[in-house]
Amino acid sequence: MITGKSKVFRVLPRSQLREAEFDFFPVWSEHYDFDEIDDVVRWGLDREQVLALFEINSPGDEHCVYTLLESNPFPPRMRIYIRATIETADGKLLKGSVMNEDAFCLEVFHAGAAFTFSRHPMLCDLNQKEEIRLLKALGSNTQIFPITYRTDFNNCAGGPIGGTFIYEHAAKER
Repeated sequence: MITGKSKVFRVLPRSQLREAEFDFFPVWSEHYDFDEIDDVVRWGLDREQVLALFEINSPGDEHCVYTLLESNPFPPRMRIYIRATIETADGKLLKGSVMNEDAFCLEVFHAGAAFTFSRHPMLCDLNQKEEIRLLKALGSNTQIFPITYRTDFNNCAGGPIGGTFIYEHAAKER
């Protein structure tokens, strides 16, 4: 962790990005491209210190994530994870996150667990399993989808990042 002027730069393995980390800081970027270091240095951080943090927090083939100190708009990145307020179809409010401005993936946090959904059509079976897990956690009478999500951030066009999330199978059943 590196502390700067008013924000804290933190790096950790992607597998450790959970609810508490979004409570700590609302936006995280997955480190993919070497040239991202130029943005980080522009934020006033030391290149060698940050590269060392990237290295020790990328075990094996796992990517690390870091607090994204630039927003509204976000810099171009492969994956950005943004804290979101999640509302189920029947009105339950939960914490969560969305991946990227288009919310290609959505993660719901509840009772110490994370439930991840993707818009990718090839992941329909995994989405169904996650929905069943979430139903067990929330109660079988819960109607989860469509989920609405809100963030405190804007997309590159200046509009709010928020909307409705539904995956392919859930859409067919509604």
